[in-house]
Amino acid sequence: MSPQRNPLVKMVILVKRKQGMSLEDFDKYWTEEHSSLVNGLPLFKEKIVKYNQVHLDVPRMQQSGVENGIPVCNDYDGIVELYAKSYQDLMDFFGSDVYKNVVGPDEAKFAERDQCKTLFVYDEVHLDANDPSI
Repeated sequence: MSPQRNPLVKMVILVKRKQGMSLEDFDKYWTEEHSSLVNGLPLFKEKIVKYNQVHLDVPRMQQSGVENGIPVCNDYDGIVELYAKSYQDLMDFFGSDVYKNVVGPDEAKFAERDQCKTLFVYDEVHLDANDPSI
């Protein structure tokens, strides 16, 4: 079978927590405060199809990875995955006054925005145990 490509545009952001903030406080703010904020914005819901936060289990799993010879990245504290129907939808949101005046300032409360890295990617599924057609 050939892989299936997700038709959505995906933006991945590697997130670095604010200097001096504990990982626990970072996770709590990002999960509870920031997520509630963005999910309450009509423009976010209009332009973004899926918003996924990836949280690191640094102490246990990261160490286990190192012990098993896996080259583990400890440079970031989380990952954001945003899916949209088009690249333009992403740019419309990030170029908006809502992002500049509401979301961006809130991100600065828990993340070192100048140290975050962004990738524009697509998902190409080669194995999905829930979808035997792949």
